[in-house]
Amino acid sequence: MKITELETYVIGNPWKRWVFVKLLTSNGMYGISEATLYQESAAVVSELNEKRAFFIGKDPMRIEAIWSDWYRDSFARNSSAVSITALSAVEVACWDLVGKELGCPIYTLLGGAIRNRVKIYANGWYTYVTSPEDFAAKASKVVEMGYRALKFDPFGTSYMSVDHVQINCAIKKIQAVREAVGDDVDLLVEGHGRFTPESAIRIAKLMEPFHPRWFEEPVPPEDLEALLGVKNKTMIPIATGERLVTKYAFAPLLDRHAVDIIQPDIVNTGGILEAKKISAMAESHYVTVAPHQAEGPLATATCLQLDACIPNFEIQESFDEFDVGWRRELLTSEYQITDGQMSIPDRPGLGIDLNMKAVGTHLAKEVTDFNIFNEGWENRNLRNS
Repeated sequence: MKITELETYVIGNPWKRWVFVKLLTSNGMYGISEATLYQESAAVVSELNEKRAFFIGKDPMRIEAIWSDWYRDSFARNSSAVSITALSAVEVACWDLVGKELGCPIYTLLGGAIRNRVKIYANGWYTYVTSPEDFAAKASKVVEMGYRALKFDPFGTSYMSVDHVQINCAIKKIQAVREAVGDDVDLLVEGHGRFTPESAIRIAKLMEPFHPRWFEEPVPPEDLEALLGVKNKTMIPIATGERLVTKYAFAPLLDRHAVDIIQPDIVNTGGILEAKKISAMAESHYVTVAPHQAEGPLATATCLQLDACIPNFEIQESFDEFDVGWRRELLTSEYQITDGQMSIPDRPGLGIDLNMKAVGTHLAKEVTDFNIFNEGWENRNLRNS
């Protein structure tokens, strides 16, 4: 079996265009994956075409060889999320092919399942909100759906140094959500890498009475010492990692004990096996893993294969019930969500497949301009394409 062709499909999600990938083979099989990268869809598609020599004509069973050659010969390497996202897509599609060829889920090839269901946290639920009361009302509805963990960004368009009025507004939203959902629901507060260490520490101190499960990306991810400074000044666990690519970027983060929960994004950080290696590194530092997943349904399926087989898994991010209504139409089969948990498919490969008719219906017609620093960004400005 050899890889003979690459197909890409850019899907018109209104706030982050999804990139789906198909690798075709000489024996008529194909593997699928996702190559979504925020505001970089055209760049990733171009990179996949640019790097065809690394995978066209290759044996998809030789995943480590494909990965190592691509990484070795890429000049940008760890500095290019575009290149690593493209590499991740090829790697995952190869795993899908291998699983199909051998008739088993990917997680079986990675050591076997530890669990067949995973706890998930809701994200994307806080659309069309402005006031603390709006946040509280929306959060209550999510808990009624069975979720026991919710993530949200209460900081609006705040950036770097923030004043008392901005901080107080965010704290009121956090307080309102906590009072609405009670003490038995985990609150995951998202910082999106916005703040200076001084601002992040002030915010963390004011959040502590509401017992968030974590404070995510409190400072820009480029400065490890800044992150460590915040971690050492708060009781709230620190989570980060969605913008880090490959094990080489995670190594200093873990070695400096600058994080409590890591959040590798499998479709951006190097693929399934790379994420498993990163998870093992975290395990040796007694750090848990909560994979980041703010992309499309193929990214969800990819995360589930890792979630099934790592000992230090904590929780999985999910937009699946809070996205465009046609999200599930893109798949021929679904992973089930019940009481805030998601089932892991036990079919070969990724365990799901694309509905190509729906894919054709929802191809992107324009470039998405969604930006979390635009006024009213939390409303998502939803359109059909």
